[in-house]
Amino acid sequence: MTDAQLFSEILALPSNLNQEVFDLVTHLKEKAKNKNLFFDNKVEEPTPKYGKKFSDILLNGPVFSDAQIQKIKKTRKSLNEWRTK
Repeated sequence: MTDAQLFSEILALPSNLNQEVFDLVTHLKEKAKNKNLFFDNKVEEPTPKYGKKFSDILLNGPVFSDAQIQKIKKTRKSLNEWRTK
């Protein structure tokens, strides 16, 4: 709904509902201010019950050794050669 459509809908309401519309808008403004609904593009990552953030688990998880990486590369190369035959 566009602003113009919303405005025309509000104007079409009976005059006894004007105060209710005003109260609703005031309530929504207070709710937005109190609950901080306007984010600044910063999403806070929830901390699970076991005490570590998911990003910490991913960043500090196990990694391959150089020997394992070389073995993977060698295996990939042999598989690629096998596929092209």
